[in-house]
Amino acid sequence: MSLIFYDVEVFKHDWLVVFIEPFEERETVIINDPDMFKSFYQEHRNEIWVGFNSRNYDQWIAKAILCDFNPKEMNDWIIVKDRKGWEFSDILRNFPILNFDCMTGFDGLKTLEAFMGNDIRETSVPFDIDRKLTDAEIEEVVKYCRHDVQQTMEVFIRRKNEFDSHLALINTFNLPLSYISKTQAQLSA
Repeated sequence: MSLIFYDVEVFKHDWLVVFIEPFEERETVIINDPDMFKSFYQEHRNEIWVGFNSRNYDQWIAKAILCDFNPKEMNDWIIVKDRKGWEFSDILRNFPILNFDCMTGFDGLKTLEAFMGNDIRETSVPFDIDRKLTDAEIEEVVKYCRHDVQQTMEVFIRRKNEFDSHLALINTFNLPLSYISKTQAQLSA
């Protein structure tokens, strides 16, 4: 079983995903290319995707791309309309993701970066920009997204015991690996 760390960024006319596979020492950056994303998904669908707040956001953007929905519409559904990703369409169920979310409690990733003594990196590219991003802006957002994935990896390492306890419950009670996506409370129940 392999782990893939990921983060998604969405703008009105652009989207991108950074995947880091630490054991393979491989990074994949996908920019506005749904076919490349679908191919990556097919190749890695049985691996565990690890993100920060991915239970509420990133996995739903990923599933929207897989369903040929506009990722910005899913983004606005979640962020602007304050709706749950799974409510967007039943078709999303056709693309299961073994998603483990490193987020616990109410601390955001930037807060945890500060607690860990790390650089809190932000992008100067506004997320409400009303045009295609320039090449320089795309490059900056990729750096920002890569940094978030690296920080997610560090949070994961510091909280690996939570992941291990998830797997222990799954293995002890012979539960499907898809339960890795559940919260600790859901899994315990």
